[in-house]
Amino acid sequence: MNERIFSQLAELAKSFNSLGTRPVVCGGLGVYLCFEDKLGDNKQILRATTDIDLMLLKSQVLEQAQRNSIAEIITNKLEYRLRDDGEGKCFRFEKSGGQELDVLAPPMDFINNNGDRARIVKSKLHGRLIKEAVYIDEDLRIIDISRFLKESQNNEKLEIAVPSPTNLLILKLFAFNDRRRGERQLDVERAQTHAWDIYAISTLADRADYKQGQVFLEKHRNSDIIKKALAIVEESFSDIEKTGWQHVLEASVWDTDITLAQRRQELENAKNRLIRWFTIKK
Repeated sequence: MNERIFSQLAELAKSFNSLGTRPVVCGGLGVYLCFEDKLGDNKQILRATTDIDLMLLKSQVLEQAQRNSIAEIITNKLEYRLRDDGEGKCFRFEKSGGQELDVLAPPMDFINNNGDRARIVKSKLHGRLIKEAVYIDEDLRIIDISRFLKESQNNEKLEIAVPSPTNLLILKLFAFNDRRRGERQLDVERAQTHAWDIYAISTLADRADYKQGQVFLEKHRNSDIIKKALAIVEESFSDIEKTGWQHVLEASVWDTDITLAQRRQELENAKNRLIRWFTIKK
């Protein structure tokens, strides 16, 4: 992983920690941080990323003063500016050196929405509305990122949070499905990226992650979000010949020493783990 992204994340963590909260990191970086300590011999399985997906929790933006403070951090203190691509008004940011920050938000009944945007602070800070993140604040993992920094930078505790493995899977399943069937369905490369992350999570998760996920899924079994996640697993990941696993099979990030037969066995193992994970007992 690029050292620069950890410096970028450290700035964000220090600023959020000063407010008594932690930035919640999703996307590829969230997957990396959740499983980096479980890699073992799987050195190639976690992909590198160059941007940060920041999820704002309900508890972080419940009060107007806190919303304003977070907006001030992003747009003033840390000097992020809106990306000039016309796609993400007030929730896609960048700063010098090609550092990118996308702001996301779960559904919140006290925030005004405009299409796919949650207006955190009018005309200054929005969040891309992620409907499947409705339970994102449950089972968060807290990580001290100071160990990823140079010795000269790691003289203080810097805490961030990442979603639970089950919530990461739900985000990735919906993101994959959106790239396959949603408005952005022609973006095959991004669909492949999301499918690879599903493979990585399924492979690296341990029994504790699985058991926690089973409790979570049982708790929310009647939720439309969970029902949709189960449907995506069935439709795209229930067999290695399905589109989800075929995207993983075709990925360019495989170790060149791994044969096609070995890849297929890896996918079979990941498929079995994912199916068990998303099977809710009757």
